[in-house]
Amino acid sequence: MSTSSPYDEEHTGTNDGGMEFPAIGDGHFVFEDKNLVYHEDDQVQQELEVQLGEDGQSNVSATVLWKHVVKGKKCGNAHGGSHVFKCKYCHKIYHGTYTRVYAHLMGHKKGESKGIGYCSIVKADKNLQMQIKREVEQVESTPNVVPLKKSKLNACSVATSQGPSLALSYVSPFEQDYSSQDRDDVDSKVVRCLCANGIPFNVLRSPYWEEMVLAISKELGYKSPSYEKANTIFLENERNKIDRELDDFKQKWPQYGISIVSNGWSDIKNQPLINILASNQFGSMFLHALDFVIVEKSQKRISDYMVETIEKVGPCNVVQLITDNSIDCRAASDEVAKVYPYIFWNPCMVHTLYLILKDIINALPWLKQTYKTTKSIVKYILYHSQAVDIFQSFSKLELLKVTAITYASHYITLYLLLDIRESLTAAVLSDRWEFWATFPNIDEKIKLHGNDVKEAVMSENFWVAVQLALSIIRPIYKMIKFTDQDGPIIGEVCDRMDNMLGEIRENLRGREDMYMILEEKVFTRWNKRNVSLQCLAYALTPKYYDEEYLQIPAPGGRKRFPPDQDDEIFDSAAAAICKMHPNVDHQDVVRVQFLSFVEKKGKFSSPVAKRDARNPKINVLQWWKFHGGDTKELRDVAFKVLSQSISSLSVERPWSTYSYIRGAKRHELNSHRADDLAYVHANLRLLSRFSSSYKYGPHRKWDVNPELPLVDESALQWEDLCFMGLDDDDALLKQASHSSIPIQELLRIIEDVPSSNNQNGEQSQITSSVRTGGARGGRTGITGRIDPKGKTKKFL
Repeated sequence: MSTSSPYDEEHTGTNDGGMEFPAIGDGHFVFEDKNLVYHEDDQVQQELEVQLGEDGQSNVSATVLWKHVVKGKKCGNAHGGSHVFKCKYCHKIYHGTYTRVYAHLMGHKKGESKGIGYCSIVKADKNLQMQIKREVEQVESTPNVVPLKKSKLNACSVATSQGPSLALSYVSPFEQDYSSQDRDDVDSKVVRCLCANGIPFNVLRSPYWEEMVLAISKELGYKSPSYEKANTIFLENERNKIDRELDDFKQKWPQYGISIVSNGWSDIKNQPLINILASNQFGSMFLHALDFVIVEKSQKRISDYMVETIEKVGPCNVVQLITDNSIDCRAASDEVAKVYPYIFWNPCMVHTLYLILKDIINALPWLKQTYKTTKSIVKYILYHSQAVDIFQSFSKLELLKVTAITYASHYITLYLLLDIRESLTAAVLSDRWEFWATFPNIDEKIKLHGNDVKEAVMSENFWVAVQLALSIIRPIYKMIKFTDQDGPIIGEVCDRMDNMLGEIRENLRGREDMYMILEEKVFTRWNKRNVSLQCLAYALTPKYYDEEYLQIPAPGGRKRFPPDQDDEIFDSAAAAICKMHPNVDHQDVVRVQFLSFVEKKGKFSSPVAKRDARNPKINVLQWWKFHGGDTKELRDVAFKVLSQSISSLSVERPWSTYSYIRGAKRHELNSHRADDLAYVHANLRLLSRFSSSYKYGPHRKWDVNPELPLVDESALQWEDLCFMGLDDDDALLKQASHSSIPIQELLRIIEDVPSSNNQNGEQSQITSSVRTGGARGGRTGITGRIDPKGKTKKFL
C-alpha cells in the first residue's frame, strides 16, 4: 500500500484566483499567504461549540452545507470572512465564504461565476445530489432562516472581532453525534419491530440488513415505500436486478452445463413442496417451486414439471437431474429420460449416505440399541430439571438436544455423550442423585427410568459399544462432510466411497461377517454401475492416474489402481460417453480421445501435465484448460461432467425456506407475485453464499436455519459442531481396542446393552477412577463456546 498522502498533489478550483497549493507533508498545505495553514487535525466542531458558547446566539442560519466540508483556519483580514476548507467528496482544497461552499456543492446557473467549480463527485452521483438538496430545503424552510439564494449572505457573514460570523451561529442537528439516549431509542424501535412482526433476531446478522440500515441512514428524510409499491413495482424491479446479477452465471451454462436439483420439503402434515434449482460448481440459481397441495401430486405431474424446467433453461445445457431416493422421483426421472435420453439422473449423495446409515443401524441390533440407549440418557437428563442441576454441578458442558432433522444427529449424539462420560458417571454416583432417585414423591416410572440411566452410564460394555458404533459411523459422516461443500468434487466420489468402505473394514478387522453386512447395505443404495456419470467423472480426473498417488496405500489395505483398470468404472464411463452423445460419429471421436487420455499419449504425457495432476493448487477443471487443447471434444465433455453437483444439501442449506415459500404460495396461490417473491428470496441467499464474507466475518453463514428453536446462535453452533472429531487419527478405534474384552466377545455381549448382569464389579472398578466433586467433561482437544452463565454448550 502506498504511503504517500492523498493530498500530495496540487488541488485547484475553477477560477480560484490562480492560487497554487504545494504539499509539504501528510495533511499540511501552505498557501501563498504564509499565515494560511490547513491541517487534518483541525477540529471545526470544537471551534463552533466554543464560539457559540461565547456568543450565546440562538439564531438559525442556512449554513447546513458546512458539514460537507472540513473547515480549516480563517484566512485572515486579507480575505474577509473566508476559511480554508476541503471538500469531503472530491478532497480538493479551497478558500472562501459559505457562498463558495454552496456553489461547490449545489452548483450555479449557467453563466454565473462564483469563483469555484461544481464538485465532480456530487455531479456524478444523483442520489448524493438529492440528499444535499433535501438538507438545504429542510433548513431553509425553517422559520427565521433566510435562504442563501435570496439573501446577500456574504455581506452578513463576515467575521468581526466582536463575535462569530453568521456561518458560526448555527449548528445543524446533522453535525451533532447521536446522544446515547437517541441511540437507545432507535435500538428499541428496531427490537420492537422485530418482535411485533415475528422476525428472527438472526436477521441482524444478514448483510442485506446492514445494507438497508446504511442506505436509510444516508438518505435523510427517507420514507418507507407503501405496501402497494413494495408488493408490485419494487418487487418486480428487484427480480429484474437479480436476473442481471445472475447473467454471468447463466452465460457459463453452454460450456459447463448445469444440474437441475430438486429439493423436496414437507411440513408436519406431510404436505409436499418441491424447489427447483440450477447448479454447477460456479454457483446456484433458484428457478421456481411447486406446491403439490395446490397441484395434484403424481409421478406424471412431477415428470411434466421437470420437463418444463428443462425446456426453460435449455435441454442442451442440462447434464443431470438430482433428486432424493423416493419412488416418485425415481419414476419421474424415468419419464424424463424418455423425452431427453441424454440427461442423467442421480440421487442426492447426502440423502443416499443417510439411507445407508439407517440400513446399517437396522441391520445391527446392538448398534440400534446403543443409539436408543444414548438418546434415552440425554432425554432423561434434559427433561428433568433436578437431573440437569446435578449434571451441571459436575460439568462445564451444557446438554442440548440435537434436532432430529439433521443428517449428523447419530454421530454427534454418540460422540459428545462419550465426551462427557466422566461427568455423567460422577453425577449418577453423587449423593444428590441418590437422594433424588429415592425421593418418595417421585413417580415410579421416573425412578425406574433413572435406574436404567445409572445402569447404562456405569456399564463398561455400553461405553465400549459407543466407541465401536462411532468407529463404524465416523467414516460415513466423513463422506457426508466431503459431499457438503462447493467445488468440482464429483470426480472424487467413487474413490471416496471406496475409502469409506476401506476404513470400516479396517475398524472391523477380525469381524468380516459384520463387514459383509455393511458392504451389502452400501452397494444396495450406491453401485458403480448405476452412477455412470460419477464413474465418468472419476475416470476423467488426472490425479487418479498419477504414479505417486497410486503408491499410497488405501484404507483397509486396498491396493490402488487407475480408473481404467477397474472394469466397473471403465464400462460405466464408456456408457456415459455414449449416453451424452447420441451421434455415433461424435461418440467415436470422444472415445478415441478418452483412450489417449488414460494412456497418457500426446500432450497428456508431458512433465507439466503430470506435475499439475498432483498439484493441489490446480483443480481438475483448470487442469483440463491447460492440457486438453489437443482433444477439444473430450475437454468439452470433461468441463460439463466435472462441473456438476452431487447433492442438494451442498446447493441449498436449511433456510426454513419451506414455510416462507409455502406462505407466499398460499397467500397469492400461483400468482406471478408469489413466484417473484420466492425467486428473490431464494436467489439473494444463494448469491450471498459465494461472497467471502459468507465464510468469514460477521456475516458468516448468516442464513443457516435462523428459526431453529433451541438456543440463541444454535444454528451456527451446529454448523461448527456437526463434523467435529472426524479427523482424529483413529482415536475412537484405539479406545475401543484398549478394552480388555476381545472384540468377538464384546460383540456378543453388547447385543443386549444395557444389561443388569455383572454390573457390581464394573461399578466398583469405574468408581475408583471417577473424579467426584468437579469432574470435567471429556477428552482433550474438544472445544466449546462458553455462554454467559459459564456453561459450554454442546448439542446432544
